[in-house]
Amino acid sequence: MRGGMRIGAIFGIPLYIHPTWLLILFLLAWMYSEGYQNVSSRLALTSGLVTAFLVLGSILLHELGHSLVAKAQGIEVKSVTLFLFGGIASIAKEPKDPLSNLALAAAGPLVNLVIGSFLAVVAWFALGDQAILLGTADQTQEVISGLAVELGVGRALVSLMALNLAVFNIVIGLFNLIPALPLDGGQVLKSIVWKITGSRFSGIRWAAYSGQIIGIFTMLLGFSALFAQALNGIFFIFVGWFVFNSATVHLQYGRLQQALLEIDAESAMTRDFRIVDADMSLRRFADDFLLMQEKDKQPIFFAASDGRDRGMVNADELRYIERERWEQEDLHSIVKPLQSLDVVDLSTKIPRVIDMLEQKELPYVTVLSPAGSVTGIVDRGDVIRALARRLNWRIPEAYIKRIKAEGKFPPELKLTEITSQL
Repeated sequence: MRGGMRIGAIFGIPLYIHPTWLLILFLLAWMYSEGYQNVSSRLALTSGLVTAFLVLGSILLHELGHSLVAKAQGIEVKSVTLFLFGGIASIAKEPKDPLSNLALAAAGPLVNLVIGSFLAVVAWFALGDQAILLGTADQTQEVISGLAVELGVGRALVSLMALNLAVFNIVIGLFNLIPALPLDGGQVLKSIVWKITGSRFSGIRWAAYSGQIIGIFTMLLGFSALFAQALNGIFFIFVGWFVFNSATVHLQYGRLQQALLEIDAESAMTRDFRIVDADMSLRRFADDFLLMQEKDKQPIFFAASDGRDRGMVNADELRYIERERWEQEDLHSIVKPLQSLDVVDLSTKIPRVIDMLEQKELPYVTVLSPAGSVTGIVDRGDVIRALARRLNWRIPEAYIKRIKAEGKFPPELKLTEITSQL
């Protein structure tokens, strides 16, 4: 995820804050300042703002925990972004084994739990038994009011900030360990299932299904709270919807990844080309083949001679050859040899084909048989058609033809991004 303003970089990792985090920062500052009013009304807002920034720092450290483990595994970390629901570390690819994925997933919550435990100890030494009394709703204000007298304003505020940050970090750490995608606990569950079954995609399915179930349960809890006239039900509905929706996206993303790895060039290719005699004259080729084609089509020709495919006919080269020479010269003069073409074999997986199409900006990739002859071609429309067959998508043939004509993948599929992570 990338958006908002860049605030710097740590360990070479660009840091961004999404505009939605400014709203969260304001709400946190206001919420915490209300709790500090009974200690010092003059310093309450400043202390609330400091606490809010430290909360932001805790979330940043959570993401840096993920990021540093990723870098230790040799995985590029593109950026860290703080947004409405917390933060996200954008990594170039997923870990290749379940234990590495487990370490990456657990790093963030572990950072929060360590920070929370340390600050809880600090708060305990500073506040003693009163730290426990602060958790009792009917005594909270009374205890806070007495802290300024007993400890002094400065020490009381620092102690309360430590306690608030301890509670926040422990809650965030435990919340993220809930076994549901998109939470870190979902990644932990995915890693465990992956290790047991040997299938990363089985891990994704289990963790995504868990996320959907927990999301639905959270939304039902929210609706129940609303019926009981508790306004915090709106928050639970919102969180439940986010978890359910994100889990569904992970499930669909996993299915798409699996389909890409299961499709090879042989199952995606078409034979939308013609084999012509490489020994024929340029005049005959132009008259018998090019002039007979429809104007809105760009046919693909390969030339063969002596029982072997020689290469692709580059018809555009005809314009650079004088017409008087067309009768004397044969197709060999405008054939691009197979050795210089971008080719794959029948068993090449589609992610490799997509990489070639996009990185080299090719209209299509040529598929060769084990004997070295042209057996098919794969373009972007063929890739989408193969995915549609595998995933039971209903895509009109007219849309496939449009993809072929435009030479672009549908941007909403993000195929280039997905294949780069496989």
